[in-house]
Amino acid sequence: MARDVVVLDPLKKERRRQILDAAKHVFAEAGYHGASIHAIIERADIARGTFYLYFESKSAVFSSILDQAMADLRRHMHRIEVDNPKIPPQLQLRAQVIDALEYVVQDRPLAMLLLSAGHTPDAEAAERLDQFFAEIRDLLRRAFESGQEIKLLRKVQPELLAAAMLGMIRGVVELIITQPDAPKIEQVVDELLTVALRGVLA
Repeated sequence: MARDVVVLDPLKKERRRQILDAAKHVFAEAGYHGASIHAIIERADIARGTFYLYFESKSAVFSSILDQAMADLRRHMHRIEVDNPKIPPQLQLRAQVIDALEYVVQDRPLAMLLLSAGHTPDAEAAERLDQFFAEIRDLLRRAFESGQEIKLLRKVQPELLAAAMLGMIRGVVELIITQPDAPKIEQVVDELLTVALRGVLA
């Protein structure tokens, strides 16, 4: 869901980032229902009034975290250049998936927040997370449609494939951030792409 972008001066932009980072940690640790504005302002080490200069509610800061994550993920995704003689399409795809996955798993609080989807008792937070993942599915769907147009993919059902791929991605994110001996991201992506592009039969 698109939202208006507010342009802030560098100092205000940094303060806003500070609040978002603190809120992300609080939501990851306490869950949306257990998080409070008091905990956020304590973690950010700011006055309550400062918080309200930037966000009107807990819901607003939660939505802003997801908006920022979506904007960042979109920056990691680019149209595959089929005619690029230096980098084959498959390698471009691999690089983009690695880049996007690294963005998520290197920000553990964000990953934990995203994995809370389906587990939060708060209807508003659940709906907002559902919207976030619907946007991700739509990005994947359009990527698969584009892949068919440029003859990189065989004829597929983009909507179904997008849902399946999103499920796999969520599963591997959970594995990577919860298992200390999880494989490296490059290995995970290679396995994901092998399954997605070639299946699992020998």
